[in-house]
Amino acid sequence: MDQFNKLIKPISLSNFGSKDVLPIVSITAATSILYASYQIFLSQKKVASKKIPIPGSSYPYVGHMLSLGELPGKTVAKWHEELGPIIKIRMGVQNWIMVNDPILAHKIFVVKGAETSHRPYNTYAHNSGALGEKGVAFAQPDSRWKENRAAALSVLAPKHIEKYIPYIHKEAKDLVTRFIESTEKEGSVDPFKHLELNSMNVITETSFSKRFDSVEDPEFIKLSSIVETTMLYCGAESDLANFLPIVSIYDYFFGNQADQKKFNLNERNPYLRSLVKEATYAKGPNVIKALEEGGFKLTDEELMALASDLIVAGTDTASITLAWNIAIMCHYPDIQRKVSAEIDQFIESNGRIPNFKEREQVPYCISVMKESMRYKPTTTFVYVDGYIIPKGASIVSSMESMHMNSDVYTESKKFSPERFLNNIKTMQSAANGKIEERDHFNFGWGRRICPAISLAETEIFAAFVQIFSRCFVEPTSDGLPDIENAVNSGITTAPVRYKVKFIKRKNSPMSQLNLNVF
Repeated sequence: MDQFNKLIKPISLSNFGSKDVLPIVSITAATSILYASYQIFLSQKKVASKKIPIPGSSYPYVGHMLSLGELPGKTVAKWHEELGPIIKIRMGVQNWIMVNDPILAHKIFVVKGAETSHRPYNTYAHNSGALGEKGVAFAQPDSRWKENRAAALSVLAPKHIEKYIPYIHKEAKDLVTRFIESTEKEGSVDPFKHLELNSMNVITETSFSKRFDSVEDPEFIKLSSIVETTMLYCGAESDLANFLPIVSIYDYFFGNQADQKKFNLNERNPYLRSLVKEATYAKGPNVIKALEEGGFKLTDEELMALASDLIVAGTDTASITLAWNIAIMCHYPDIQRKVSAEIDQFIESNGRIPNFKEREQVPYCISVMKESMRYKPTTTFVYVDGYIIPKGASIVSSMESMHMNSDVYTESKKFSPERFLNNIKTMQSAANGKIEERDHFNFGWGRRICPAISLAETEIFAAFVQIFSRCFVEPTSDGLPDIENAVNSGITTAPVRYKVKFIKRKNSPMSQLNLNVF
């Protein structure tokens, strides 16, 4: 990066450096987990159009990149408050259309989904990362993408998730045991690595019939490093030439793309290849075998790209969602007590912990999970409501601003689970239902909605009820977790690292069952 700073020094804006670039070009992580770019020609039909407002703090060539600050989501939210639900910002040579109104976003991404389901180009993600636009996450919506997405949707449908429930329950149970034991041994615990192990085991067990024993497991550490590096290369900082072509000289001299290809050739691809191969011969059900059994004809490279999509997206999103949940609940002990009381009542009546199918019997728990995801979200020519969106523009759902939109959520800055008590349908049902009845937008829109949404929701539910049936989350002597700030973490926005105490509830109904709950 020192060489990079020397290269860009001649640019007239003296305050342009890597410290600014990192949070700036990672805006996707802070404001959205979904974006699209259209690829059709302008209609010859003339229409009256409204002008999309542009924030004033734009500089020559770099556009708004220097104005976004270290937390771009908050800056964009402020611009939306000043200028309205749709704004246009310049990210170097690119135009980005930012939307914070769910109704307008629904029209763009769902009603106009055929025109807005393309992905903006990213050198690593579209080439070596996705093995030449294979898989689901980064491939463009051609016929092969449609077939691969249909395959993923089929094998990850709710009815198929049922066969993986025992895996998910075991991982949730082990997660909370680790939390309690670490607290008793060390006085407090940083939950992040434990949550990552939980999520990674859920996705590797369901996809490949493989799991890791602990956070010290060398193979877990290896795969965790592969995930982290993949997300780094998929980030905009690793693809600056797309925003600022002038810095392409850096890639030419210092070989960023060469490093990416070397990483894939020597580390990532051999590991993914072995995972897929082992899965085909493993005992028990898994996603790779289900694809073959379902008659879906994916090539070896498509299977590897899909495996990468599942591991990277499946590990990061669910674990960070739970990290936010724990941090928030530590601030609200009264809500914790209400959650625990509802779970206790179910256990006393049924002699076991609730499973996902019985979620409607713990409506307050569901409401808390939904509110946590709203409160701290993790993700062509289009003529919409009179706005003309320019050809080639990237359309970005401003997640932080959208979830704090007071026109959509009453008292939006208040953490209030009660707002969802009358809307406890599954996230998948809400996402595919009426836009007015959606709870949150973390898993995307329309054709680009996350295929593993049911798996993620089942995992989050299992971990949540395990935690609050067995523990009370308390702050350490250092104080409460910071829930006002955030850290850009690839395609998600993570909490600032924190430690908490998981205090075992000794007289809870769960303790009386001696943990024989499934």
